[in-house]
Amino acid sequence: MYNFLKGIIVITITTNISLPAFARCAVCYTKGLSGASIAVIVIIFSATILFLANKLLQKFLDKNKI
Repeated sequence: MYNFLKGIIVITITTNISLPAFARCAVCYTKGLSGASIAVIVIIFSATILFLANKLLQKFLDKNKI
C-alpha cells in the first residue's frame, strides 16, 4: 500500500511541475514554423504511420488466415 501511494505522489508531482523546456509552445519551439505548417507535418506523419501499420497488420492477418 505504501509503494502504491508513493507512486501516485511521484506521478502527481512529475505531471504538475512545468519545467522550462516543457513549458514552451510548439510554435516557439520550432523557431519560425507557423501553426498551420506544424499541423500539416503532424497530419502527414500520422497518415504515413497509420498507412504502414495497416499494411503490416494486413500481411500479418492474411498470413494466419486459413
